[in-house]
Amino acid sequence: MMHGKMDTDFNLQARMNYGFTKQLQFKAQAQVMKNDSQSMLQVEGEYTGADYTANVKAINASPVDGTGIYLASYLQSLTSKLSVGAELLYQSPMAEIQETSLSLAMRYQPSEDRVWATQTQGSNMLTTSYWRKVSDKCEAGAELVMLNVPTQDRREASCSAGMKYEFAASTFRAMADNFGKVSVLLEERLAPGFSFIVSGEMDHFKGENKFGLGFNLES
Repeated sequence: MMHGKMDTDFNLQARMNYGFTKQLQFKAQAQVMKNDSQSMLQVEGEYTGADYTANVKAINASPVDGTGIYLASYLQSLTSKLSVGAELLYQSPMAEIQETSLSLAMRYQPSEDRVWATQTQGSNMLTTSYWRKVSDKCEAGAELVMLNVPTQDRREASCSAGMKYEFAASTFRAMADNFGKVSVLLEERLAPGFSFIVSGEMDHFKGENKFGLGFNLES
């Protein structure tokens, strides 16, 4: 499969997806802009086995000087409920600068209505989240993010919780975090493919409030 589009400024975006076999997939994505700094080429290969998935990806890779972003990830199902994974990132924005980081992830799903997930991003960030389907119409979740950067003397943590409730012809979403920010969104479906949206946000610590109205049209 291949498709692309070009706007009136001759900016080009294109995608390609080709399956060598049912297990092996190749993907490519290109973006050619008038501003060269926004142009991008990404190639990706993925192999899916019986209980694992392996993926390699390269973004703006240059074989001449070795610059670009390179990622390799592996996801393994240990049991029907527990999966673990790892991702290795190597990036070189310039020939004399190289950075590497290793991220780990774990996902535990004891039943169809709840999921636990934990992920590290390098050695500085830890994210853990929980999702629960309370009923056929209601879902809830929580997330804890901890950041530790000793070289910058920076230690931060944030916690947020949210919920989603489905009415007959509308959807209500709400979220709150430990920084005193509360946000809500109500989407009313007026007709198939057409909905009216009302949103609001209150920041108790900063004393700032936001309110918005919108329409969503799907073709």
